[in-house]
Amino acid sequence: MTQNFQTFRFVTLSFVAALFLTTSSVAAQEPEGVDQLEDWQQEELVSLMEETRQTVTEPSSGPAPFELGGFASQLGPDGNAYMAYTLTIDPSKISTPTVAMYFSLLDPATIAALSTAENEDSDEAPELLPVFEDYDFVDVASGGTEPIRISRAFIAPGGEYEAFIAIRDSNGGEEAEDAAVPSASMLLRQPVAVPDFWNGTLQTSTVIIPAVDEISGELQLEQLQVPLTPEQQKLSPYTISNSIRIEPKFDRVFAKEDELFLIYVVYNPGSRDGAMPDLQIEYNFYQQTPDGPEPEEFFNKTQPQEFNAETIGLGFNLSMGHTLPITQQVPLRNFPAGDFRLEIKLIDNAGSTELINDVMFTVEEA
Repeated sequence: MTQNFQTFRFVTLSFVAALFLTTSSVAAQEPEGVDQLEDWQQEELVSLMEETRQTVTEPSSGPAPFELGGFASQLGPDGNAYMAYTLTIDPSKISTPTVAMYFSLLDPATIAALSTAENEDSDEAPELLPVFEDYDFVDVASGGTEPIRISRAFIAPGGEYEAFIAIRDSNGGEEAEDAAVPSASMLLRQPVAVPDFWNGTLQTSTVIIPAVDEISGELQLEQLQVPLTPEQQKLSPYTISNSIRIEPKFDRVFAKEDELFLIYVVYNPGSRDGAMPDLQIEYNFYQQTPDGPEPEEFFNKTQPQEFNAETIGLGFNLSMGHTLPITQQVPLRNFPAGDFRLEIKLIDNAGSTELINDVMFTVEEA
């Protein structure tokens, strides 16, 4: 089965991180910009920060109060990776139309230092220096039945971290009644692995599948003519290189009449002349067969994509920092119902290396 494909060609635009970044101590001072908040916002935020600080050295316990997932990483500024994420919250756990949110990313060394200080019963608590921290007051659709999703992003160097996210109902500046029960916060702690896109090896951003508008049937993907402002980037964190805005599809379930659309960016391909890559990309589909003699069977493949001096337009130059956005679109009408693994195999002819990414998805009967 050979499928047609379309490739966007453009120069990656530099983008401004749209979230608050600080290396100040939570225990010693508040993050940048807190003093510009209203008093009630500062009070709610500080309560979340203090609770996070108190739980940094404690192991996670009990079921997670909400889900942290939907990770999508890409090249970030100044040696960092940029990683979008999504919180999924049971609407029954939110009782106000606005929630206060605090996010803190810590490295293992910081957590170990805090644990050592506690074990030694030190009189002075060490500074808590997050790799990244962010706060926000988010309007949500409380009282419904659909999961509440909050998508944001952070930037950090490649490495292993612990993410701490605290959320609470926000009173929105309203005076609480004397008999009102204080709003309880929800705290999630979860390991997060951040890739290093700056080490010179062949890599790709996370493969993203855009959502499809239920009414128009159009992909929720827009090539931007003007870069997003920091506030727009914050609300659209899955935007690639601040030039393609995407609303992602969070599940991997498709009907047979759907098409599988993929978009990602290739980083650090080899080059013989320093300007053009020589890259071949294969797309091989395997159907999962848990009851068969093998766990999966080869199903089909598309015609390989070729990216070299003959297929890429003039003006592209790796030495100028240009990256290679890739798209692929595959109709699913000939796929039987079942679970599939798409193997995306990048063959770097100039760099004599290969890279494989897997995308799992399910096809259902209409």
